[in-house]
Amino acid sequence: MTGEFRKWLATGLTVLAGLTMATILASPATAQGKTLTVRFYDDPAGFDPANIFRIENENIAFNIFSGLTSYDGVTGEIIPDLATSWETADNKTWTFKLREGVTFHKGYGDFTAADVIYSFNRIKDPATASPYAAELAGIVSMEAPDPYTLVIELDAPNGNFLHTVANYHQGQIVSQKAIEEAGDQVRWQPIGTGPYYLDSIDVSSQIVLKRHEDYYDGPAPIETIVFNIIKDEATATIALRNGEVDLVMRANQEENLATLEAEGFTMNTVQNYAVALMVVNPEVEPLGDKRIRQAIAHAIDFAAITQAISPSLTQAHYSMLMPWMDVYTDDIPKYEYDPERARALMAEAGYPDGFSFKNLSTSAQGVSEVQQFQIDYLSQVGIDMEMELVDTPTFNQRRNAGDFDTATRLLPAVNPDMILFSFLHPDNLVPNGLNGARYDNPEVTELLEAARAEPDPEAAYEMYKRVQQIVAEDLPYIPTYASNVYWPGKPEVTGVHINYLAQVNFHDVDIAE
Repeated sequence: MTGEFRKWLATGLTVLAGLTMATILASPATAQGKTLTVRFYDDPAGFDPANIFRIENENIAFNIFSGLTSYDGVTGEIIPDLATSWETADNKTWTFKLREGVTFHKGYGDFTAADVIYSFNRIKDPATASPYAAELAGIVSMEAPDPYTLVIELDAPNGNFLHTVANYHQGQIVSQKAIEEAGDQVRWQPIGTGPYYLDSIDVSSQIVLKRHEDYYDGPAPIETIVFNIIKDEATATIALRNGEVDLVMRANQEENLATLEAEGFTMNTVQNYAVALMVVNPEVEPLGDKRIRQAIAHAIDFAAITQAISPSLTQAHYSMLMPWMDVYTDDIPKYEYDPERARALMAEAGYPDGFSFKNLSTSAQGVSEVQQFQIDYLSQVGIDMEMELVDTPTFNQRRNAGDFDTATRLLPAVNPDMILFSFLHPDNLVPNGLNGARYDNPEVTELLEAARAEPDPEAAYEMYKRVQQIVAEDLPYIPTYASNVYWPGKPEVTGVHINYLAQVNFHDVDIAE
């Protein structure tokens, strides 16, 4: 045996000894170290599940963290994640069997039931100031008979609890050690158990994720995902056409979509996934009068605006819920375009000569074409909507605090109960929840609580139907349009399944040879 051969053999054995079983068993596609470049469309605002906001940030967190349950990317159905199974006899006591052998990123140890208990208690802790605290307020106790069994007791039956603990916001499981070590930088140092971990971030230009080699479902086909921050839509389109990015997260301009479709790019899409609302602060006069809110709704021709500007991306909508949700009803008051009715309602409310209010929005977006149309329509009945533009972090902070006259909000959710409770129940009033309209109707509250606890689906449906009818009359939130989502990409980028939260599980994504 020559010296060179001994050196070669020793080097090879050392390399083999350092390989994990996951690496040895990895497919050729996994071993090739593929990189996917994705357009990210706004300034990142951090990835702490306790206060994360905005869909682009949630897409990152969805791939970093896991929940007890998750959502199937194609059907939207609840599927196991960190919990392999669960059982309940009364929707009040829930027992979860947890997945063994799951590890946190970057050497933060094995996942156990203690991590779930810590994560949920952290959300509930007033010191955390999480806007999602009310989602977990019904938890009375959490016990772990062993490291991989978790028993959660609720204060009332909740047939929707599997949505509450899903991989979204308050359901995302963190590492106590990682949270404590990160301190006030926790939003920039997320540690989860998901298929990817945060490798690096430059908040002005780029976010880099690396695959978690020890992910419980096996390493993802793509090793590195580079999110390049490209705010301008036209620039993002050019970047895709030039091969500078492989996938565009959220394309929302008709002309760009038409160009890309004509050139053969894949138009990954989910239709009718969420409704956009105007959130109205009733503490600002005269917005506290429902006749004024109804006048605003009647004054704007949302159907004409969406048809003129973005027929592929939006359509007028009159409900807080989407038609594909199982408790949705179309039997509600609808505010179609009627400027004469708007003027009459204003006169009834004591404002025949009109009024003004400020609409809070982001400077990154600027005054959109949709908003320009809304301003014009409102002006025709004597309403002056002034735009108040702030940077995205300030917008999130003020909207969460309820510091606005009106503001916009999109309602992505798979669980209709989550929308209705979050935005209509008084336990969720801002700044402790998402009820930015400060809506507090005792009849609606009673119906929501009864519907959540009702085991008979038909009886629950009748309660949810009545809630929708009352709220459409009170109109604390003005529905504007329903959204479709497009992520155009290269044809060779496969597995881009956008769920009804507008999220993509990048563990499913690959780049064909």
